[in-house]
Amino acid sequence: MPTLSVEKLTFAFDTTVTAGNYDQWQHYTTVWNKHPRSNKAVDIVAVAGVPPRSTAWLIEAKDFRVINKRPKPSNIAGLAQLVTDKAEDTLDGLAHAQNHAVVAGEKRLAADATTSSGKRIVLHLEPHTGAHTALFPVNFAAGVLQKLRQMAQAIDPNPLVLNIANTPAAGVPWTVS
Repeated sequence: MPTLSVEKLTFAFDTTVTAGNYDQWQHYTTVWNKHPRSNKAVDIVAVAGVPPRSTAWLIEAKDFRVINKRPKPSNIAGLAQLVTDKAEDTLDGLAHAQNHAVVAGEKRLAADATTSSGKRIVLHLEPHTGAHTALFPVNFAAGVLQKLRQMAQAIDPNPLVLNIANTPAAGVPWTVS
């Protein structure tokens, strides 16, 4: 089972899934993020199945279980917009990487992701475990999901907001711990 880490979260993918920490790719860090626009990136790109009958998963992870400093406003009030922007920039970056990446694995995963018939967006959001506050109201994740559905509709009309507890029931090809 391939595993990837983001912050303190570990994603364990089914053996049929190819995945990479996109925001750490050589192509992203040395080429695509140096673009004058300063492109954003999701944490993980995963492809389940064989293209073209495959699904590309764009996964952004936010772990608010322990907060050491006040989160950036874009990570709270603007979270749905941030995830949408990251997904759009990532798709553009993958299209560029499939033709120009130097690392063979990055080039192959980029090609598989761009030729996949389905594109899905997942925000893995571990909630704050303390008292609910103005930053993290009771229905924070539900509110983010509602905004994400509106903003990311062109890529994925049914994006997901998951956490460790609800990931197994979502039918995605990975687990999180």
